[in-house]
Amino acid sequence: TFGVGYVPNDVVPNVFMAVAMDLRDDPANIHPRTKHDVGYRLAHAGLAVAYGQQVEYLGPIVSTVTLDSATSTIDITYSKVTGIDLRSPNGFEVCCQGTQCSNDNLWVASPVSLKNTLTVTVSIPTTCQSKTIYGVRYLWRETPCEFKLAPVYSLTDPNLPSPPYLKIF
Repeated sequence: TFGVGYVPNDVVPNVFMAVAMDLRDDPANIHPRTKHDVGYRLAHAGLAVAYGQQVEYLGPIVSTVTLDSATSTIDITYSKVTGIDLRSPNGFEVCCQGTQCSNDNLWVASPVSLKNTLTVTVSIPTTCQSKTIYGVRYLWRETPCEFKLAPVYSLTDPNLPSPPYLKIF
C-alpha cells in the first residue's frame, strides 16, 4: 500500500485487494468456509477499479484517529462508506507501555462503542490511564476474529469489513 494503508490510493490507483481476515474459522485449515465471500469482494473491487463501475467495494477505511487524554478515549473516524456497523466491542487494543510495543502481550484489549455513523470511541483501560499511550490497533492478530465477526463492517454492504489498522502516536 506504499504506506497509505489501503488500496487503491494516490500512489497505486489501479490496485485492489479484498479483506478476508474475518473469513478464517478453522485453525487447521487455511481455506475459508465459503469462497463465495472472497469472490464477491474481489469481483466488486475489480468492477470498480478496472471497469469504473459505481459499486461499493471497500469496507470502512480509517481516516482520522484522535487521542483525548482528558477523557481517556480515542476516537476513530472512518471514510469510504456512508456508515459503519459495529458488530462487536472486541478487536481494539491500546499499548501504554511507553516502548515500541513489539510484543503482542504489551497490547491491552480496549472496549469500543459507536459514537456516530462514522466514528467509534475506544475507551482506554484503567490500567493505562496514568501512562502514555503509544498506539492503538484494530484486529492486529494472527486470528483476529471469529467467522464473519469482525467488529466493523460497512453499514450499506454488510459483507465488507474494515481492514486491520495500526496507529502509533
